[in-house]
Amino acid sequence: MKKLFIAIIVVAIVAGGAYAYVSRQGAAGASSPPPRTETLPAVKAGDKVVAEAKVVPVQGVELGLPVAGTVAEVLAVPGDRVAAGQLLLRLDARQQRTAIAQAEAALARAQAGRERARASVALLKAGPREEDIATARAALGIAEAELARLRQGPDQAQLVAAQTNLAKAERARQQAQQQYDQVAFAPNIVVRPETLKLEQATQDYEAAKAQYEQLKAGPRQADVDVAQAQVEQARASLTLAQTGARAEAIAAAEFDVAAAGADVLAAEAGLAKAQDALADTELRAPFAGTIASFDAKAGELVAPTAIVARLADPSAWQVETQDLTELNVVRLKKGSPVSITFDALPGLSLPGTVSRIAEFGKTRQGDIVYTVIVKPDRQDDRLRWNMTASVSIEAK
Repeated sequence: MKKLFIAIIVVAIVAGGAYAYVSRQGAAGASSPPPRTETLPAVKAGDKVVAEAKVVPVQGVELGLPVAGTVAEVLAVPGDRVAAGQLLLRLDARQQRTAIAQAEAALARAQAGRERARASVALLKAGPREEDIATARAALGIAEAELARLRQGPDQAQLVAAQTNLAKAERARQQAQQQYDQVAFAPNIVVRPETLKLEQATQDYEAAKAQYEQLKAGPRQADVDVAQAQVEQARASLTLAQTGARAEAIAAAEFDVAAAGADVLAAEAGLAKAQDALADTELRAPFAGTIASFDAKAGELVAPTAIVARLADPSAWQVETQDLTELNVVRLKKGSPVSITFDALPGLSLPGTVSRIAEFGKTRQGDIVYTVIVKPDRQDDRLRWNMTASVSIEAK
């Protein structure tokens, strides 16, 4: 830029001198012979483009978190060498861990439901089993025996036993009544043992009487109906055990398997989402390198847009221009030789080449500027991120 400015001044001075010379010749008079005019050579622009620049890593990144939160733990400091994937910072993630536990429980329930549904389908497709048939036949025998007993009614032994129990209960009630009558006018009659004994004896008598009357009257139709229904159900179960499941039953069970599988997928998605939310609270190194800066402390609140750390691979640096305008960038090409100097290292000059020229220009202070990346031919251990540099690029 400075050379271009000097060239413009030189052109202006030369043009002004030529104008003054012609004016003096014209003033000398028309009688003088016209002087021989000479064509001035064009002022050539410099063959180098000089620009300010800065040192940047070939592989470098500014790191932040996608969520806001309170810093719980800082695990790195500037200057640390870190491996790819190494944890650098962790936010308070109690809510995220709780959500993971809930999602894991939901997944376990869904998986158990799917396994039950699968087992049901397998059982239906397996067909009848001898043990199932034997169990169903035994259940039918018990149901039929109970129905027969109800229809037959009580035998004489049952009636005698019930009548004897009723008589015994009646005597006990009478004795309790006599004991109660002896203290009936006592002031504390309600809580006396005679009162409690009479109440219990009366209840026993009523129960014995109801049992005897029920046996004497024979089975109730409602009881017979219930027993008949149990026989029919046991007979249907035996038939099913002997013939196996129907096609529609298998289809319904398979539908249950599909629905249970969908529940598992939904639970897995919920768990993955909860795990991603937990991962968002952790800052990890995307590649191996050195921590250039770290701007977070335990207990601080971090915003989603904040730059928390800068990570670089210090084994390879490049130089990035900052002020090449559209007038200069058109004179450059990829592969052009470059000489690089550094403000902080006055004795150092590195050769290099243009490795990349930006296709898109940005507006800066009224000019359109383009970023040009210069790759040094060799590295220097003293280089640091953001050091000021100057590049002199061979132009077309």
